[in-house]
Amino acid sequence: MTETPAALNDLHFMKTLLDLLIPPSASGDLPGAGALGLSAAVATALQADPLLGPPVEAAVQALRETTLSQHPEGLPGMAPQAAVKVVEAQLDPMLIMGILLYLYPAYYQHPRVLEGIGEPPRPPFPEGFDVEATDAELLEKLRARRRA
Repeated sequence: MTETPAALNDLHFMKTLLDLLIPPSASGDLPGAGALGLSAAVATALQADPLLGPPVEAAVQALRETTLSQHPEGLPGMAPQAAVKVVEAQLDPMLIMGILLYLYPAYYQHPRVLEGIGEPPRPPFPEGFDVEATDAELLEKLRARRRA
């Protein structure tokens, strides 16, 4: 008998859940969160959080059990509309926010997402942001106001 991993460590289940929380864009410019392989990072962060981790983990485990009772493959095998309904009915909005607390930073720091939103696929530092040249005339007006 094989042992089933905890819901947060079930990569197939978590991939589907994360894709429901941040789905791919209709234009295809932005991938869904699950498609980026963020499941392990989100699970690790939640399991390390002593306040949010336990209730979120319990809720996600209950969600997986509910979906398995409704479909033999669970959440990954359900039609997207049915999966969204189950997630909305089963997960408290505060628990979803607990997942999103770790999912949003991981998602919006991913190079594919940065490229999709028009940002360079790198952290802003140490290179910094591009800054437009200062208009010397406007700067002189400000300095003159300060002297007056």
